[in-house]
Amino acid sequence: MLTKVSKAATNLSDWTLQGKGSMEDTDEGLRLASDAEENVMAISATQADNFIYEADLMIQDMKADTSLIFRSNDTGWSSYMLQVVPQAGVIRLRDASGQPGTLNIEHKASLESGGIYHLKVKADGERLQVYWDNRYDPVIDVKDSAYSTGKLGLHVWDGSALFQNVQVSIMNGNMGKPISSIGEWQPDLKGYRGKGNDQGKGRIIYEKAASDFVYEGNISLANASTSAALLFRANAEGTKGYEAALIREGEEARVQLRKADGTVLASSNRKVPSQSGARHHIEVIASGSLIQVYVDGYTPAALEVTDKSYANGNTGLVVQQGMAYFQDIYVTEESVYYKENYRPQYHYSPIRGSASDPNGLVYYEGEYHLFHQDGGTWAHAVSSDLINWKRLPIALPWNDQGHVWSGSAIADLNNTSGLFTDSGGKGLIAYYTSYHPDKPGGNQRIGLAYSIDQGRNWQYAKDRPIVIENPGKNGDDPGSWDFRDPKVVRDEDHNRWIMVVSGGDHIRFFTSTNLLDWTLTDNFGYGEYVRGGVWECPDLIQLPIDGTGQRKWVLMISTGANPKTQGSDAEYFVGELTAEGKFLNDNPAGQVLRTDFGKEFYASMSFANMPDQRKVMLAWMTNWDYPFEFPTSSWKGQLTIPREVSLRTTDEGVRLVQTPIAELQTLRHSLYSTQQMRVGPKTKNPLDGLTAG
Repeated sequence: MLTKVSKAATNLSDWTLQGKGSMEDTDEGLRLASDAEENVMAISATQADNFIYEADLMIQDMKADTSLIFRSNDTGWSSYMLQVVPQAGVIRLRDASGQPGTLNIEHKASLESGGIYHLKVKADGERLQVYWDNRYDPVIDVKDSAYSTGKLGLHVWDGSALFQNVQVSIMNGNMGKPISSIGEWQPDLKGYRGKGNDQGKGRIIYEKAASDFVYEGNISLANASTSAALLFRANAEGTKGYEAALIREGEEARVQLRKADGTVLASSNRKVPSQSGARHHIEVIASGSLIQVYVDGYTPAALEVTDKSYANGNTGLVVQQGMAYFQDIYVTEESVYYKENYRPQYHYSPIRGSASDPNGLVYYEGEYHLFHQDGGTWAHAVSSDLINWKRLPIALPWNDQGHVWSGSAIADLNNTSGLFTDSGGKGLIAYYTSYHPDKPGGNQRIGLAYSIDQGRNWQYAKDRPIVIENPGKNGDDPGSWDFRDPKVVRDEDHNRWIMVVSGGDHIRFFTSTNLLDWTLTDNFGYGEYVRGGVWECPDLIQLPIDGTGQRKWVLMISTGANPKTQGSDAEYFVGELTAEGKFLNDNPAGQVLRTDFGKEFYASMSFANMPDQRKVMLAWMTNWDYPFEFPTSSWKGQLTIPREVSLRTTDEGVRLVQTPIAELQTLRHSLYSTQQMRVGPKTKNPLDGLTAG
């Protein structure tokens, strides 16, 4: 008998009870109780191969063994069990069959009656990782191949337990509930996996309907012959409507707009790089009869079609000839798109999520790349003009080393690092702060990632995931010092690369000739230089003075919230870099040169590899007195307008000058004026249609 769950928090569905016992759906959770010295299992209809499966568990009986079941058959006895065994004081990962020689690994845990514990397993192919009580690192990490797919469920032996927040990893989005489907659809580590039926087609239709909208999502094709699509303006069965399809052709991909019946309306001439397993961002803008399709943020649109066949309808996902993965699928109505209260119009802000420190600003292959912090990951956008930005998938997510805090990116145009020998001899490298949430001080270290496809997909370096360890490392102590926000710049005068890293009350300077091995050359700061909060987010720029051939290095920092500086602040130093890699300040310690005199300016960073030798920077518009307190919904944070920076001689000395970039002039409109007009309740509003950013 199938049981629907409506009170407990879970995204699993259609439960079947096996064994001897009962299941009760309550607001506190799913209470699973067995008969005395018996097993009871609740097996859901949710099936998955690779996933994260987790739950909160309340121990009600110390004598009862409780389990998460995964990759299970219908009975539960051909499966993996992640067990909590209170009497033995262990958590156990085992093969449910219990046959000799099968998987059975234990980890000691302190368990109490009435205690609530978080239990999580990550299954990725043969690799099984068990996480306990919200720790970042797994307590069990093993490979086993007994089961590769199956259902998810719960288990209790000889007693009862309460399960709450029973969740499997699933696609992020706002599509609502599915109303029809064909083929196979299941949760996956990559989001939602679709697989075609015997006729080769898989389709799922959601209750989300719209007429004019922005519809976007990330698609990954599992097979070379597979195509996958965003379906829109469709009927409930998905037999009518439009499909914006991604089609892979060798090491490239293109997009196609077609009707649900297969009629092709247009195929893009532009092809984009598509390495195996690549994620592609598809964006559909539909307004009346005009349909535009963008792929991977490239502009202009890959397709622009006028068609009146379908004006409105449901949204959905389609896969043909194989498997595809879908993630971050969102539909936003045109009437509200970037029109919410407090939404800026010419400052960068994310459509959803959070924007804080700008990271990895770099120009490469005709595009400006903007990364920024979003919950310890690097969000990503690209632009051809520094004004209009297109979103891309999260570039750097959490990894085995920890969270991915702030850092920078450079264009390795000559394969100095050796990372691009097999991929065209050039690419992008990102240096980031690796922050481990369970270790003292986060064990802050400098990590490395790189991209071989114009920044669309990133990989963490396997041989050198960490290029600089925490300076506090000593023996078994991994180090807990402040050590974050690496900024890497080119020093042509000395044919080397420079990295500056924040040390809390000073900046550490490193040099390298191969972008992988770094040597400490200086510690700048301390003492009278410290006037407020912690030093963070350094930047280093070489600038000409008064437009001449004479140049100086400018070191910029931001300082955390402190009463002495009325919150957080930003300042800079002008000086020289010696051949030994030391920074010599032109001004005495204690002389403060403020970067910005407003309250909302933090973590400024300049673009690397600018094509016209300009130095342009962005900053996060906030103050650490109120960093995330702005009253916006579904999104937080914005960045300053891009500013060109230079040095100028003044009566007080050489000072930094900032100018809005020239590209902003394209946003200006002709001045509107009117005169001798009488305005009343029945007259036309003379300001109707006027807008300002």
